[in-house]
Amino acid sequence: MNTATLAVAGSRKTQSIVDACSGGQPGVRRLVLTYTLTGQRDLALRLQKACPPGSVPEVMGWYSFLLRHWVKPFLTLKYPGRRLGGLNFDGSPAMTTKGYVIATGQDRFLDEQSRAYKRFLSKLAVDVADASQGTVISRLQRIYGEIYIDEVQDLTGYDLDVLEQLLNSTSTIRLVGDFRQSVFDTNPQDPRHPKFRGLGMLDWFEEQREAGRLDVTHSSETWRSVQPIATFSDSLFDSSLKFPATVSNQKITTDHDGVYVIAPAHVAEYLATYQPVCLRQAVTTQVPDGVTATNFGVSKGLTHDRVLIFTTDPIRKFLTKGKPLSDRSACGLYVAVTRAVHSVAFVMDNPEKASVPTWIPRGHSST
Repeated sequence: MNTATLAVAGSRKTQSIVDACSGGQPGVRRLVLTYTLTGQRDLALRLQKACPPGSVPEVMGWYSFLLRHWVKPFLTLKYPGRRLGGLNFDGSPAMTTKGYVIATGQDRFLDEQSRAYKRFLSKLAVDVADASQGTVISRLQRIYGEIYIDEVQDLTGYDLDVLEQLLNSTSTIRLVGDFRQSVFDTNPQDPRHPKFRGLGMLDWFEEQREAGRLDVTHSSETWRSVQPIATFSDSLFDSSLKFPATVSNQKITTDHDGVYVIAPAHVAEYLATYQPVCLRQAVTTQVPDGVTATNFGVSKGLTHDRVLIFTTDPIRKFLTKGKPLSDRSACGLYVAVTRAVHSVAFVMDNPEKASVPTWIPRGHSST
């Protein structure tokens, strides 16, 4: 049976793939897919260490997977005489001055060197698979007995059509992800399946479960963040989503655990005292001179003892008034908060108005 494990940050999702591959049935050829280059490098290193020689799974990015196994072998079935020349990552087919694509047919998908435009790669893969009349999937299931996809929440648009075809194959498909960390899209310009983007992808998984294609389980235990951080991270999302409460298995504690706010005037002393990693939503987020901060999305997949977050207006309104964040903002902040093991601190004016404790340096007045 195909399975999907939807798990909280710090629940050892990626490690579950490594364990399954290293402890799986011998002689099965396995493929592991993930979207980001960082994720691919991490998985490749961990699998090489964990798996016996000769049984290390292939690790591949999503675009490489579509090019190598969907488009390249069968492109001529859709467009006779064309052979794939690679990937055009940044280019675009012919467009109007207002940015609307006007190219049609093969010119919409392939440039003059027969490189596939990244923007339309997933649609091209689906079209080629249709033209192959099932040969794409039959070839894949002969090659791989098991296919694992990490960070499955990153898939959007026509990639979901590709994924559904995989679920209908005879290969065993294992999906792992966390929709609360939906900060990347494989193709944000793809108009296909808009209702399944971000947190809406939960509905797509429910459809697959009801169709009998997928067994979906939830894991709400984290081995990373202490309980106060885990509980705060749950509060970022509307209760109507019915996410299970996160339970922390992090047993190591310090004299500074939990979630705090601090005044801008105390940033230097906080940095000197606790050496947190500084995070921000985007390059437009203000940070003090001389302070280096990493964007939320870039920090995904990392673990730090402590983080210091420079706030935006929506984050400040959430902390002071409980105003809900947009889905996208909630996902980004969730990624930032759950990087921390012991403490999260938010920088904002008038910290006493926030719903979490204020950190004040020793010797300073609270007024």
